[in-house]
Amino acid sequence: MQPKATDTHLEPAQSADVLAMAVRAATHDGVRPLSEQTVLDVRRLPDSPPGDSPTHHLVVEDNPDSPRPGAIAYAHVELSDPPAAEIVVDPDHRHQGLGRILAERVLASWPDVRFWAHGDLPAAKNLFGSLGLEPVRTLWQMTRPLRGEWSELPEVSLPDGFTVRSFELGRDEQRWLRVNARAFAQHPEQGRMSLADVHERTQEPWFDPHGFLLVEHGEDLAAFHWTKVEPAEPGHSVPTSGEVYVVGVDPAYQGRGLGTVTTLIGLHHLRNRGLASATLYVEGDNDPALATYHRLGFERSAVDVMYAAAPDPA
Repeated sequence: MQPKATDTHLEPAQSADVLAMAVRAATHDGVRPLSEQTVLDVRRLPDSPPGDSPTHHLVVEDNPDSPRPGAIAYAHVELSDPPAAEIVVDPDHRHQGLGRILAERVLASWPDVRFWAHGDLPAAKNLFGSLGLEPVRTLWQMTRPLRGEWSELPEVSLPDGFTVRSFELGRDEQRWLRVNARAFAQHPEQGRMSLADVHERTQEPWFDPHGFLLVEHGEDLAAFHWTKVEPAEPGHSVPTSGEVYVVGVDPAYQGRGLGTVTTLIGLHHLRNRGLASATLYVEGDNDPALATYHRLGFERSAVDVMYAAAPDPA
């Protein structure tokens, strides 16, 4: 079986197949195989405007006469610099070499590609290792309880002259983008978020402007905490966990303790919504951030690893 290649968009039936396969894989593995941005790209229909970063899709489809025809393996390539890729194989079609077929096809076109292995599962680790790739980046998932034992949150008090309010659609997008770009100038994904990215996310079912908290000093946007609460999982009437989606401080206001204060503002918001826990993602080599989150009661709960070819020796 050879993958079918397409740029920019999948056909609607392919999109539905890939998303359903990703859900089956997440249920089987206990970790989502595709990032949020990849899911948005998969869902982008042919008549939708393209995203800011060009993408490439590779789909392996089962025999049309099979009991459940459709996508059985998929690779997504974001044509950034360098390219980044993700691969998912249907749990019922593993151990057939489909992941290797996709990885080799991607590497043949983009030798400098970097592959995400969400959860760094043994199969992914073995595949990328056998292709001569090695870890070049880690992303920690950290979690802390918001209810029960060990869940107490410190009280939060803003420094004099600072106020907090909720994000307002149609008013705050551009000023938030400017501060976000400055706060994450060195971050390979967050720092390049665009207005189109913001619009996509504010149209998602999980978006709640009351959970997008802006810390202001006069006319300045000094810091922000964007929280995320996805709809309840099957078997639950209400969501049980929320996410510290992104916390940022304008470099002009760093050194005043706003990072910790702004994080706590969002955690109190999530707890007041009745959620049992909070999660966040942070670079595994960001020692200052890791220390801050450890002090706030977060512990590592999972890890994503990015694999790439070893750099040529100088």
